This record gives sequence, C-alpha cells and structure tokens, in this order.
Amino acid sequence: MSKSKYLRILKIIGYILLVIYVVAVAGVLVYSTTLDMLPGKYLVMLGVIMAILGVIFAIMHERIMTSFIASILTLVMILGCAIGAVYIRHTGDMIAEVSSSDFQTDVISVFVMKDDKAEKLEDVKDYQIGQAHSIDTTNTKKAVSKFEKDLGSKLKVNDYKTMFLMLDDLRSGKIGAIVINEAYVGIASDVEGYDWAATELKRVASMEYEVALDTQAEVPADVPETFVMYLSGIDTYGGVSARSRSDVNILAVVNTKTKDILLLSTPRDAYLTYEQTGGAKDKLTHAGIYGVEASVDALEQLYGIDIDYYLRLNFTGFMDIIDALGGIDVYSDYKFTVEPIKTYEVGMNHLTGIEALAFARERYSFEDGDFQRAKNQMEVIRALVQKAASSSLLTNYRSVMNAVSGSFETSMPEEQISALVKMQLSDMSQWNVKSYTTGGTGKYAETFSMPGQQLYVIDLDSAAVEEAKKLIQEVYESEETASEN
Repeated sequence: MSKSKYLRILKIIGYILLVIYVVAVAGVLVYSTTLDMLPGKYLVMLGVIMAILGVIFAIMHERIMTSFIASILTLVMILGCAIGAVYIRHTGDMIAEVSSSDFQTDVISVFVMKDDKAEKLEDVKDYQIGQAHSIDTTNTKKAVSKFEKDLGSKLKVNDYKTMFLMLDDLRSGKIGAIVINEAYVGIASDVEGYDWAATELKRVASMEYEVALDTQAEVPADVPETFVMYLSGIDTYGGVSARSRSDVNILAVVNTKTKDILLLSTPRDAYLTYEQTGGAKDKLTHAGIYGVEASVDALEQLYGIDIDYYLRLNFTGFMDIIDALGGIDVYSDYKFTVEPIKTYEVGMNHLTGIEALAFARERYSFEDGDFQRAKNQMEVIRALVQKAASSSLLTNYRSVMNAVSGSFETSMPEEQISALVKMQLSDMSQWNVKSYTTGGTGKYAETFSMPGQQLYVIDLDSAAVEEAKKLIQEVYESEETASEN
C-alpha cells in the first residue's frame, strides 16, 4: 500500500471517529439534561470544552504528523463519553429505584433455636411447629400453605393464644420450630425475659408478601425552601422494604435556602399514640410494624407538623454507604468499648461502616442509655451529611451508588432528588447541622402492641417537646430572616 493511500485511509478513519465523537458528546449532553441533575453552567462548560476538543482534533486530522495521534485521542474521548453515559444511566436508575417506595414487605419465617441441627425447611417437616393465631394471621396461614406445597406434605402446626406462650414452648423444647412475622420477633425481644429472641433464633425458611403503600409525595414545581423528612433506621439486615420496628427516629428539618438542618431525635421508647392505636399508647419503635405511615403519624401528632417525605435505611445499607465514602469522622462524648468491634475515644473518631453502626446502636455503656444513643445517632448522621456534601462523594461515586442501591428507599419523588442534587452541585455549600433530642422519664407500662406485658417506655417531657417545636420553627423562620437581609 502506498503512503498516500495509507494517509487517505487514516484520514477517513479520523473523520469517522470525529462523527462518532460528536454523536457521543451530543448523547451525553442530552442524557444529562434529561436527568436534570447537573447545573446549567456545568452543562455549558462541558459542551464548550467538548466543542473545543472537537475542533482541535479536526485540525490535527488535517496534518499528516498529528493525524494518528488525533485518532487515538478521539477514540479515548469516545470511550470517556460511553463511560460517562453508563454512570449517568446508573445514577438515573438508582434514583428511580430508591424513590419507588410504594410497598412494604411482610416476611413470614420459620425459626428454630440457634443450636438446632435444622438448616432448611425440609429439616423441620416432622417438627411440632408453633403459630400465634393473633399475629398476622392472614399472611401466616398463606405462608404455611406455601411451605406445605413446597414440601408436598402437611406441617404439624399448633395454635397458640399468645406469642410468648409459643416462645416459651420453643425454648423449653416442647415444640421444635415456630412460624411468625419477623417484625414481631423484634418486639418480643423488648419484653423482659425474652431478649434472647433477638439472638438465639435461627431462620430456616421465609416467605415475603408485598403490602401496598399510599405515601408518594406530590412533586413541587421547584426545590422546596423548607421541608421535613422522617429518617427511619429499621432493625433488620435484610431488604429495606421489610416491615420492621424503627429503632432510629429522626426528623430532618431542612432549609435549603439558608443551608440549615435540624436533626430532631425522638427516643425509640417514647410513649405515644398513632392512628392505628385508637387512642391507646405504644412505643414509637412499635409503630414501624404497622407501616412507615404509622411512624409518620405518631411524630406529626407529637410535634404538630406535617412531614413531607420519609427515608428508610436498613443497617446493612448504613454500613455500606459509610464504607463507600471512605469512613466518617464522629465526635464521642465518652470513652467506651463495644466488643469485639472498637474502643471509642473522647473526641473525634474515624469510623468504618461497622464501627459507625456499633457507635450508633450502643446504649448500655451510658448512664442515660437511650438518650446518649440518640445523640450518637445524630452525630453519625451529621458526619455522614458532611462527608456526602464534600468531594468524597465525587471521588467515590461508583461505590456510593452501588451501596445506595437497595439500601434505602424514600417517598421523595425522583424529580425532587435530582433538583436537590443539582442545587448542591451548584454551590457545594457546607450545611449547618444542629441536633436536639427530646428527653423524658422512663417507666414500665402496658403497650398497644404488647397488651398484658409491662415494657420499658419513656414519657416525654412536655417542656422538651415545646423546645423541639421552637427549634423547628426557627429553621422555618431563618428563611424569612435571610429574605429580609
């Protein structure tokens, strides 16, 4: 092949690559605009840079000495556009996933004692199996029927009047297994003498049933200047949609104009009413087993506010997100040890995901137990917010997106999530995060969810509740102050 022919072929290849480059750049810009997360100035800047590079590549293709180099550079940029498109698609899919929280999941499981040899459903087919007929009867019966169909034989199911009689017989060996909605296992562990239910049961089979929710928020025309989001930390390591107690109950009162966030924590044992109780009192953590809307209703009644959105995060997702961000720095008021995980020092501590989770869940090391735990939980959230608002989110973008997917769900529509991300990227401002825990006095009392049982509850102090209401109002009024200035 002659040199001139070779050069002509090279030039043709170069121009083909340029055309592909233009199409790829246009595709990325259009895709980014559709996602609506990047501020306009970034899109314009990106477009200008890509256009300048295109002109440079075109000029280089006209020169024999630089034509080959230009082809290589153009190919690299095309690959970069392709990777960028994948990231954009991944982000869009993740936002759509976490904002599609239109259902919760009831998990009906078969449990044996931890030291039992049974490992799967087939191993318990000849066991006497307990069932508390007062707990989620409909789903439990459906699960038993499905288990029997899978086995091809009938199970030996014994009905119990209460969950506690059933648990007593399981532990004593009178029955070999139980079938129960997993949400109630956590509640049982709150009762004195039954804390073993949280650690000594082993799951050998489970069945999931979806329960529709009607909690999707309306989409405002623009980024809301103020809103309230309920942050619920559920006590499960499984799927985030699983119906469960809510061990973390924090209201994030947000002013997007002044960059103020109030993290208001309410103790899990707060003695409250909500719609499902019919006026009776229950622990706030128990509201979660009736659905996230029950927890929202309880907090709205308590503080006299409207909660705009909710976000549910399970413990697995909590750890994964923190690890994806490279850890967080939290302040500890006390030196304490959580075996075998870590000893926390007074002052700042750099924590991994599992270390942060242990820090947020520990209560027995402190004289004021749940109240200090609530403070520590908000300190973790504060550190997480600050880390996520920094460059760490960009440098660890892919791993963060992977961690977020399937780890939490929210009622905030994807359009609103995109708008808030876009706003943050516009100025990369630091947020002013304040925290407050509503205090009270502990006692033992009967609850709606566990009638006949004396459980530890907290009567919230009326002055503390009023102080919380005042702090909420201050966040809203800071918008007016900012507008006046």
